[in-house]
Amino acid sequence: MIAPAPNWQPEDKSARLIAIAGPLRGEALPLREWGVKVGRDPSNDICLADPALSHSHCAIDAKDGVWHVRDRESSNGTFVNGTQVTDHVLSDGDRIALGESVFLFAHGTPEQNAPALVERPGEIVARLPTGDTRYLADEPPPAGSRAERDLQALLHISATINSIRTEDDLCRKLLDLIRAAVPAEQAAAIVLGSDGGNRILHSCQAPGSPPQSISDTVVRQAIEERVSVLGRDLGGADAVHGAAAPSASRQSVLCAPMLARGRALGALYLSTIRKDAFDAEHLQLLTAIANVSAVAVDNVRQLASLEGERERLQAALERGHGIVGRSAAMERIYDIVAKVARSDDTTVLVTGETGTGKELVARAIHSNSGRAKRPFVAVNCAALSEALLETELFGHERGAFTGAVAQKKGKVELADGGTMFLDEVGELAPALQAKLLRALQQREFERVGGTRPVRVDVRVISATNRQLPADVAAGRFRSDLFHRLNVVQIDVPALRDRREDIPELANYFVGRFALKATRPIRGIAPDALKCLTSYDWPGNVRELENTIERAIVLGSSDYVLREDLPDALLESTRVRLPERPRFHELVREAKSRAIVDAFREAGRSYADAARLLGLHPNYLHRLIRNLDLKSALERDT
Repeated sequence: MIAPAPNWQPEDKSARLIAIAGPLRGEALPLREWGVKVGRDPSNDICLADPALSHSHCAIDAKDGVWHVRDRESSNGTFVNGTQVTDHVLSDGDRIALGESVFLFAHGTPEQNAPALVERPGEIVARLPTGDTRYLADEPPPAGSRAERDLQALLHISATINSIRTEDDLCRKLLDLIRAAVPAEQAAAIVLGSDGGNRILHSCQAPGSPPQSISDTVVRQAIEERVSVLGRDLGGADAVHGAAAPSASRQSVLCAPMLARGRALGALYLSTIRKDAFDAEHLQLLTAIANVSAVAVDNVRQLASLEGERERLQAALERGHGIVGRSAAMERIYDIVAKVARSDDTTVLVTGETGTGKELVARAIHSNSGRAKRPFVAVNCAALSEALLETELFGHERGAFTGAVAQKKGKVELADGGTMFLDEVGELAPALQAKLLRALQQREFERVGGTRPVRVDVRVISATNRQLPADVAAGRFRSDLFHRLNVVQIDVPALRDRREDIPELANYFVGRFALKATRPIRGIAPDALKCLTSYDWPGNVRELENTIERAIVLGSSDYVLREDLPDALLESTRVRLPERPRFHELVREAKSRAIVDAFREAGRSYADAARLLGLHPNYLHRLIRNLDLKSALERDT
């Protein structure tokens, strides 16, 4: 429901939200220029009892006549025309999706001058299946006939609209062209909304003619039965959305559905108060126009979708993505990545805990550098023994050792011209450290068993979760190699140190895994999100990714719920929520009591306590740690 502020005084009556889906469906909500707040909290100007919305979800306001929708760091995001936004300039006809609700932003067309969709029964005098128009037949119309003139008009319309690249411009131009070919006082383009309802995208009137109401009954019949209709003597009735019809005059109408690739996109609707102004020939022509325009509309929508995806991918590339996050710490990393990427030779050392995304940072540097079209080759230095790692890095000559039946190029050579990523570089053996140092300094190396130097042009980016300065001081890592690798250091923060990024990361993974699981997941429930943001994430982003994937696979709701999260996470966060005030606390207390009782019965033996509980000893130790019971068990005599 709407909870207006006491000083609610709309200043711009032509700007409004029309609810086309959700609890307010059918209502027109006026907007005031100084701001309208939307969210779950009753203090908002528009209050929606929707668990997918944040307490203060977004704001809509105008500055110098330009309307914006601004996301207020909501958990599940604000979407305009299917794209998530933070601050977006609104245009007439934009669709704003907030949880279950979808609003149409209307601006620039005063409400009193716009036609209305109304329920209007009337006499249907002709019906034409969309594929039966004569203009789709192979036989040309007779020369000099009306059909030939209509065909010329159809060809002109087709050639004109197929050169237009946006849906708004296409529909405006299309309606003007239709009115030039058919004696209509009003023309309208109706589109099928995401909720299955119809809405008027654009309309135009002949000069001096008032707006006429549009029969939603006729539009639905045309779209559902996939036939074009000619109707007469359509009378007035109450509007679908509660507003009185602007005109109750008897009308003649033409309506043809727009169908493309087996889908209904909407309909073209013409009306006039002149009796018998339309005939069967007009029905034939409008049907053909609807067929042609449906393909054009579908094409521009596909183009808009591709352009939006291209812009998203380009923005991701420019910012160094796959990395997700807008915290101050991540913004600093984006800045460093952008600067380092401009230098194609500088070595970079990426540090941080396991699972923070160090390889993503390395890939971002490579993708934004001049080496982007050359290979990115990654090697995990901790995964292989010293002997195997040497041949993996530098290759070997035929006969270099038993089993070397052919020459093999190493990873460094394969990365020539591109980037070499050395993960866990702190695990390199001393002999390999010396060989790597020479390769970095001289830009050449020798294969195992070889005598001829191989020259390469490779940028090296390394990563470690170790404290290399401490390893240098202890003699475990060469100081000269450390300084050669550490020209620029990028420290990736742990997830617990950038908790403000957790909602965005979690929703990113929800979208990715929901697509793989072919399940419609609408977001994360607020109590589940509170658990995610309260947890310390010792495994960092990788652990969060695995947690969301598990929730998607095991869950059954449209949302990721608290119950879908692992027990260990719920036990460690100790979140108390008003919706379920005691359940998880009672479960936690029951587990603690069971462990303490078993420990006493087993004579303080962890192994025997695990046997009594039917648990693996490792799992028992993990439970004790998560429940913070170790000190209590040690005190218990």
